[in-house]
Amino acid sequence: MFLRQSTKTSIVLGPFVDDADGKTAETGLTVGSIDVDLYKFSNTVPQAITTAITPNDGSDSDTGNDNDMDHIANGYYSLELSTGNTDTCGPLKITANISGALPVWADFHVLEEAIYDALFAASATGELLVDVAKISGDSTAADNMELMFDGTGYAGGTTKLSVNTTQIEGSDATDQINAACDASIVTYGLDHLVSASVAGADVTDNSIVAKLVSKESTADWDDFVNTTDSLQAQRDYTGSGYTAIPWNAAWDAEVQSECTDALTAYWTTAMSESYANLTPTTEPSPVEMLYMIFSCVSSFSISGATITSKQLNNSTAMTWTIDSATVPTSRTRAT
Repeated sequence: MFLRQSTKTSIVLGPFVDDADGKTAETGLTVGSIDVDLYKFSNTVPQAITTAITPNDGSDSDTGNDNDMDHIANGYYSLELSTGNTDTCGPLKITANISGALPVWADFHVLEEAIYDALFAASATGELLVDVAKISGDSTAADNMELMFDGTGYAGGTTKLSVNTTQIEGSDATDQINAACDASIVTYGLDHLVSASVAGADVTDNSIVAKLVSKESTADWDDFVNTTDSLQAQRDYTGSGYTAIPWNAAWDAEVQSECTDALTAYWTTAMSESYANLTPTTEPSPVEMLYMIFSCVSSFSISGATITSKQLNNSTAMTWTIDSATVPTSRTRAT
């Protein structure tokens, strides 16, 4: 909150609450138990200036007197500050302590009268006042802001700072700004984007635009041919140029070569030995099927009504049960 320098004013302190439960409002403070301190932080004195004040008796009969402190409501109190309490510009801290109540404090900032009035007075415009004489400290000096501009130039010295109020406020300013902008657009070739034709020299080699249209080591805009490279040309070619393309011998040879390479790579790579499960039954993979066929036609043994095929390391791969040990007519996979 802002306060006006050297001005009697009323501020609000609180809420004062009971120090036992921290919530019950203290509404009947007495003078003897109140201690109020003011800490003035002067702009010229780095440390705080502490001033202790003793509020009046708090009765309604002295309301409005300097340092009078009266209960308002719900533990909030009004405190009348004197002109001496607010005589120092800068931060102002007020603390209040009372036996049985928690400490209360409030922070303020004291402003010079002119600044406070410019911001908060009834006729305030919200604009801070400027004393042009204080620019140089001399109201008649040539570098005084009041004398600096006379409509034709700077009043002091040999260097003139030309000011033309018509150019600043009138239509001339708009015309000059527009002309300057137009000239800059032409200088950097931005007009070629929409309103001017483009020649080869208009786009610098290796610029971003040139690299978008040219694949050369030194990107050149002239590589772009709009009749074949434009978006419209590509769209039209997509509709007709990529359809009904005849197959030719060169493509046939290339496809066969790629297929041969793929098959060679697959069939010359060792396959991990694997056999399909019997329980639970799973569909065998090509590798499993090949190894199961291999085990059936390679090493196997017959013992009674059991046929056993071998793995590559001669261990058991699969077993079958035949319906007769002497004259079999069928077999069933057992493992």
